[in-house]
Amino acid sequence: MNPATAFAVTLVDELARCGLAEAVLAPGSRSAPLAMALWDRAAPGSGLRLHVRIDERSASFTALGLAKASRRPTAVLCPRYTARP
Repeated sequence: MNPATAFAVTLVDELARCGLAEAVLAPGSRSAPLAMALWDRAAPGSGLRLHVRIDERSASFTALGLAKASRRPTAVLCPRYTARP
């Protein structure tokens, strides 16, 4: 297992251990190890629900709505882009 994948799996496992129940993903190539770790961890019956959104802005607003409704932290994973007009 390469270091990026090992780090991603460990991070997602620790977030789940701390009670993370919702995660929102806007997929991108640079965040692939974390995206795959979230996908694997969100198996049925795992207690983690993964929501996938194509647009980063809709992903952030989805996460905000989930956090406000549940009153619990929600993870957001977005690729690193710079918004320019």
